[in-house]
Amino acid sequence: MSYDYFFFAKPGDGKVLAIDAIGPDLPSIGSLEFVRGEISRAFPAVRWEPPHGEIRAWFGLQGPPEFLLLPEDGGKLSCFKAAFIEREEVLALAASMNLVAFDPQRGEILGA
Repeated sequence: MSYDYFFFAKPGDGKVLAIDAIGPDLPSIGSLEFVRGEISRAFPAVRWEPPHGEIRAWFGLQGPPEFLLLPEDGGKLSCFKAAFIEREEVLALAASMNLVAFDPQRGEILGA
């Protein structure tokens, strides 16, 4: 079954990310270009739709999975969302990007 997941950088101090640590001062995953490139490498069929109008987010569409990237001022990302993605794909993407993923349906952190 596929769900929505949120991806975050692993803490630099080696500690396990706890759900209560997810807040406004998260470390950066990287630039918008870096994150889009890594996702595209893992999912070559993804097509990126740039922001338009009032919407600041980038959408990565291919059918399942889909991605939502909302860069902060300066173009960095501290989090991104994946929807319609299978757990195995989440684990593989988190490992390839050295990230952790939050599963809000189960309240657990994956890849820690």
